[in-house]
Amino acid sequence: MNFISNPANIRKWEKFKKNKRAYYSMLILFYTYVLSLFSPLLINNKPLFILYEGSISFPIFSFYPETKFGGLNLTEPNYKKLNKESRFVDSSNYMLFPPVPFGVNEDNLESLEEGTNPPSTPTLRHWMGTDDRGRDVFTRIIYGYRLAMTFSLILIIVEILLASFIGGIQGYFMGRLDLFLQRIIEILSAIPFLYLILIMGSFFGRGFMVLIVTYGSLSWIGLSYYMRGEFLKLRKQQFVDAAKTLGASSFSIIMRHLLPNSITPLVTFLPFILISAISVLSALDFLGYGIPAPNPSWGELIGQGRERLTAWWLITFPSVALFLTILFSAFVGEGLRDAFDPKDKVAYK
Repeated sequence: MNFISNPANIRKWEKFKKNKRAYYSMLILFYTYVLSLFSPLLINNKPLFILYEGSISFPIFSFYPETKFGGLNLTEPNYKKLNKESRFVDSSNYMLFPPVPFGVNEDNLESLEEGTNPPSTPTLRHWMGTDDRGRDVFTRIIYGYRLAMTFSLILIIVEILLASFIGGIQGYFMGRLDLFLQRIIEILSAIPFLYLILIMGSFFGRGFMVLIVTYGSLSWIGLSYYMRGEFLKLRKQQFVDAAKTLGASSFSIIMRHLLPNSITPLVTFLPFILISAISVLSALDFLGYGIPAPNPSWGELIGQGRERLTAWWLITFPSVALFLTILFSAFVGEGLRDAFDPKDKVAYK
């Protein structure tokens, strides 16, 4: 609460809000990500609820066998086909689908126009067309956005924690510990990232957590240099000497005095960490080293478009989504940089 109620931070927030481009870009990213978290309620091929024989079921949250709705099998039914059967068409039974009734991995071959094979062009039913397996491109872009943003936000947390801890220790204690950690950092920074991804993938397979661990183990290095510099500068300030005189421990000085005053690099670099993570994930998915199929991914869609150049929508729509996400993040980063700059920008005419 002290950080939020700090008058200096309140002034920085007000200064950030005056940059309309940065402020509205942050709102767009925030609200679109929150909406994407609820994408199973908005975009899904399972009904939100089913009213059958006076009983209400919620397939979007629970598994129900076909026998529950008058079928013969114990497997989950195809709800779209079930909705067209006489037990729902000619009765009071009812099911309500989400606004966009397509599953992220659903092949929509039956909903395509007659004589049309996937990938199909955008239509009123499939706004951004379908991919090579008939899956709705709009659905996969939204789910891919949720995956990319979640991946990036987790990496931001990992990078900030590691950079603050290791960089802070280097800057505060200095001496041999600083030299020892600096040599380790130099060794880590010399490891080619793509080779490390291939090695980790061959041992542990491709997956979300493998990418998080692999990328997170190297991405903090650049930010740790800035944190080390901030701690080196702040450790000689008078408030640190006063805290030592009062008997404060090194842990207390780092957490209560140095870290809150060295927050500027963390905040200003946060949007650019987001950009880097989204770009790396999309590039790895494009090359085939990222999140394994059938998980939705912008890079995977762009890769399909590369193989089918006539299917322009497979390249265009995910590329536009990637471009806008990076652009809005860059605007936020620009706004944060200006907000934390102690000098006001001067416009020369």
